[in-house]
Amino acid sequence: RKFIRRPFIALSPNKTWEGFIGGAIFTIIMSWYMSRVMAHFTWFTCPTNQFRLLPEKLECELDPIFLEASSIFNPQVFELVPDAFVKMIPGIVDICAVGGDANVLTPCISGEETHAHHHFELVLKNVFPVQIHALGLGLFASLVAPFGGFLASAIKRAYGIKDFDSIIPGHGGLMDRLDCQFMMALFTWVHYNTFVKMATVSVPKMIYMYSLMKESEQKEFLERIMEMS
Repeated sequence: RKFIRRPFIALSPNKTWEGFIGGAIFTIIMSWYMSRVMAHFTWFTCPTNQFRLLPEKLECELDPIFLEASSIFNPQVFELVPDAFVKMIPGIVDICAVGGDANVLTPCISGEETHAHHHFELVLKNVFPVQIHALGLGLFASLVAPFGGFLASAIKRAYGIKDFDSIIPGHGGLMDRLDCQFMMALFTWVHYNTFVKMATVSVPKMIYMYSLMKESEQKEFLERIMEMS
């Protein structure tokens, strides 16, 4: 049933506000809870470069992102949102400067004249850091990635076709199913390299690259390592 009569976007007339908003809410909720569930399974937390017909149990030293911790939100995030909405967030604390001195901070007390708002603080306890990252990915997947599908719809309408192909009965071609995934894949890569791993080099990856070298290259590699140590 439609609650909002206004068309959502002219490029894709079949899309509705209800679907966009409902999908966003469901995606964000699922990203928060599913990331917590998956953090308990090594097949989601341990890297591997080997592919076997009969997979073996994975063991690794877990990255801190998959361990429960107390996470503090960057106060600058709350500056992007009106104060009235920030105060509605469960667990949010209003931090004030005493007497205008930014070096003396304390939780605000209503009616205290010497207290002046400085920033908002939110501490999440017993939360996996990956949940916060999943929340960011979920927000992008809900609010931005769908526009990849809208662009694909615009291209199809411009050429007067319903689907890009017919390889999947009733759904069109692969491009019809993956139009949003290209934007999501790019954002995931940027997010990972920017906020999760500042560099993509790791010990397992170096060992894997070493195994691909020729014997002469492996010898040269070890000699260089010895020179550095």
